[in-house]
Amino acid sequence: MTASPSSRTQFLCGIQALRGIFAVLVVCHHIGVRSARLWSHDWLGGWFYHNTFRIDFFFVLSGFVLWASHSGDAGRPAAARSFLLRRGLRLYPLLMTMTLFKVLLITCFPGRSSDSYQIIPSLLAFPQSSFPVIVSAWTLSFEMYFMIILAACLGLPAKAALPAMVLVAGLLPVGGMLFDVHPAIHGLGFLTHPFILEFAAGAVAAECVRQRGSRGGGILLCAVAIVGLVLGSTEHLRLNSIAVIWQKSIWAVIFAVGLGGMALLERSCRPERWWLQDYWSLGRASYSIFLSHGFVLMVGFAMGKPQMCGGDPFWTDVFLLLLVILALLFGLAVYKYWERPLLSFCKSLVVNFPSRLAGSDSSQTPQV
Repeated sequence: MTASPSSRTQFLCGIQALRGIFAVLVVCHHIGVRSARLWSHDWLGGWFYHNTFRIDFFFVLSGFVLWASHSGDAGRPAAARSFLLRRGLRLYPLLMTMTLFKVLLITCFPGRSSDSYQIIPSLLAFPQSSFPVIVSAWTLSFEMYFMIILAACLGLPAKAALPAMVLVAGLLPVGGMLFDVHPAIHGLGFLTHPFILEFAAGAVAAECVRQRGSRGGGILLCAVAIVGLVLGSTEHLRLNSIAVIWQKSIWAVIFAVGLGGMALLERSCRPERWWLQDYWSLGRASYSIFLSHGFVLMVGFAMGKPQMCGGDPFWTDVFLLLLVILALLFGLAVYKYWERPLLSFCKSLVVNFPSRLAGSDSSQTPQV
């Protein structure tokens, strides 16, 4: 994208707000899963337990944002190194510190042990046969996988970068389906997982928005996405009965259409008239919320019991709703008081390190 920083910020303002909304839905999903498994309680009718489309949204969103931000680097092989450095700097510091913090908690917590976790792969977001220390961080291995594919494609001629990425994203899952490779979070099933289709769909949506579109088209696309989201969430049992590659293809189309429509709508409005804003910084804090909410859930479900609410389903639902609010507040605090200072510190190290080397040229420092 060649937009100026200010226009780019405005361009993605609605997308940032959607990021925050779906971060809240992820927290609700994990609380719904825990309440069903630990308490045999269907929170709010079990809606948050059975539907898992929130993570599909974030995969599509990652593809959209990464391509919208870095499509201008296509055809520049040297840009791949800077791209990977910036993305690694964005993802790793918080992941590593939160992982080490949980290992410390588990070690100090009576009756708990960190021996069952693979700590090094968890720190590096590598695929592993079990869930990482920060359970929700299993998705980051797919994020890193897509980043590597995108970086490789950025080194191709500009016009070939996106088609090559889409081709790879299509061939891998199709190959896995043809050779009966079951989608998994590690091994060959990881490499051929249809999640990569969702990343590619987001990138295609970002490119389509960059090339053309109108306000009417944005309204139509948003309407189609809303209908698809409602149908997909209400017909989740039927959707879950089909092959994973078709499940992910459906969600890829729904969310790519929705993100593209939202971006077109926002682009057609003046900034002061755009209505969907990240008012409470939930979008900006979504990564902190994503990695930290498990701590609140761990404590909440350890200390709280349905009996505290007299076994009344209504008050149990209220308690779990309060747990959602606490998890979001904790995530916002982590973002403000830990993620932002930590990221600033790491950026300063990257920027200043070359100048400390003898004969180094600080002008060659990758911009982060």
